[in-house]
This record gives sequence, C-alpha cells and structure tokens, in this order.
Amino acid sequence: MEAGRSSAAQGAILAYTDGQLELLKWIALASMFIDHFGRHLFGWGQDSWVYSVGRIAFPLFAMVLGLNLARPGDRAGRAARSARRLALWCAVSVVPSILARDEPRVVNVLGTLGLGAALCWVIESRAPVPARVAACIAIAIASLHVEFGLAGAFLVGAVYCWKTEARPEAGLLAAILLLATAWLNSIFGGGMYGLIGTLACVPIAWAAQRLPMQLPRMKLAFYLIYPAHLLLIGVAKRML
Repeated sequence: MEAGRSSAAQGAILAYTDGQLELLKWIALASMFIDHFGRHLFGWGQDSWVYSVGRIAFPLFAMVLGLNLARPGDRAGRAARSARRLALWCAVSVVPSILARDEPRVVNVLGTLGLGAALCWVIESRAPVPARVAACIAIAIASLHVEFGLAGAFLVGAVYCWKTEARPEAGLLAAILLLATAWLNSIFGGGMYGLIGTLACVPIAWAAQRLPMQLPRMKLAFYLIYPAHLLLIGVAKRML
C-alpha cells in the first residue's frame, strides 16, 4: 500500500502534458537567450542578473529531455536516436559557440544533453553489462568537457529513472544533482544569485504543471535555434 501511494505521488509530480513540456522548453529558451545575448553580446558579467536568469535554462532542458525519453514505447531506440541527433547538432554548434563565447575548451550544452540521452540508452539497453559499464565510464569522462559537467549529464538520467522506475531514491539523486549544478553555477561567478537562479526551475516547473497548455511540439526548432542564435551573437560581436 505504501509503495502504491509512493508511485502515485511520484506520478503526480512528474505528470506533464505535451503542451506543458513544450512551455517549459520555451521558458528555458527565453532564459538562455537573456543570458547569452546579455553576457556574450552586451558584456554583462557573471555577477549580473542575466547570468542568474540564464541558470534557469539547463535544469528545465534536462528535465524535459528526461521526461520525453521516458515516454512509453521503445525507450532504448528513442534514447539512441536522441543521442545521435544531439551529437550531430552539437558538432554543428561548435564553431558558432566558439565565436559567441570565445571559449573553445568547453563543448556546448547540446553535448551535455547528448551524453544524458546516451546514459538513458545505457539504462534501457540490453547490451552486455561490461559494455554498459564501459559506456557509463566513457560518458562520465566525456562529461568533464561539456557545460554543466558530470552533474548536468547525469541529471537527465536521474529524471529519466525517476519517471520510469517510480523509485524515490531516483528522485533524491535528481535533487542532489540539481543542487550540485546550482553549487557549480554559484562558484563560477554567480554567487548566491546563480544558486537561486538554478533552483528557480523548481517553482517554474511546479507552476507550468498547473497551466492548461496546448502548445504543439516543435522537435527541430531548438536544434535550429541553438546554433543560429550563437552564430548571430558571434557575428554581431565582430561587427560591433
């Protein structure tokens, strides 16, 4: 009985319609635009409000990806396709990202999300255990070179497990990884405002779940918008 109540409560926490998930994605995009244009084009620093607003974006993207990959059906196949698609668009975005940020050492956030999708494939895959362990190690190593690091990549997998397995420890892991992401955002220049900005994703996700949204899914819009806006920033910086 207790296990049933726990699963039902978790189902309520993570139950989102397509429209609500799409709303969260567009909120994340708006947050990202404010951050990228504010900091990389107009020169606002990491101690500014635009950095704090921008911290909302990644946890929402990670949550939306994890929940979309957890839909019923061929989850392993869906995760594999998403990982390949994200890897492709990550490669497309490398040059625009460097132009906009002048930072070639860290791979853009599509790489982080792609590693998260790959981790979801590992969870669902029927490959031999040694191969899956090796894949996890490779994902962990690669995550050291992408935005938001290991905590960011594994946050996608934690949300995915929380949704698919109905286990409270997966929810606890997701909370710990979110806090780790918030802590990283705070120490890399945002301070308390970076921490608060990251954790603001929680009340935003709670509020979005209570809105009767019916937005169409635009699967490819994000993949196109991401490199395009970075390229625009990079070109504008050099023209100005």
